[in-house]
Amino acid sequence: MPEPITPELIQEAVRGSQPAFRAIVEANQGFVYAVAFRFVNDSQEAEDITQEVFVRLWKNLKSYRHEVKLTTWLYKIVTNRCLDFLKSRNGRQRKNKVDISTTHFVQDSSTPEKEFQQQELTRIIHAAADELTPKQKAVFILRDLEGLTSEEVSEALSMSAGNVKSNLFYARKKMTEKLKAMYQTTDKQFL
Repeated sequence: MPEPITPELIQEAVRGSQPAFRAIVEANQGFVYAVAFRFVNDSQEAEDITQEVFVRLWKNLKSYRHEVKLTTWLYKIVTNRCLDFLKSRNGRQRKNKVDISTTHFVQDSSTPEKEFQQQELTRIIHAAADELTPKQKAVFILRDLEGLTSEEVSEALSMSAGNVKSNLFYARKKMTEKLKAMYQTTDKQFL
């Protein structure tokens, strides 16, 4: 989760302070990139999307509503940009490409086997998530992978609480089915 940004820093950035905006970018670029990567599974595309998100933030900062957390607004911007990417022709052609070398996961370096298993699990989760509808994928990523509350997901996606719950239910169901099927197939290969 990104570092909290003070309302004063945001106000400075709204008034055009480049150092204040740079501080906002530096505090939030890691989580914006991580969210983008979870959607597109490509490090270069995630970097491009991250840059686009902050360009959009800079252009629209004057319309920022202070009653909404800046991070919620950023989640909304990055999610919308990622969904646009996935809907585009280029996104459809490249969305199944997974760059395992830059995949983000918690490493357990106790053995190479455990590291390989973690990489494989990450690959399988990305592949399974790619089969979700765009709304289900967005809700799954923001709620289960990013750890946002249902209310924050609802705000970030401009979705009712009921729609968030419904999409999350079906996303989890599909993910469970996909993971079970993959692991059953994998287990049979080693027998």
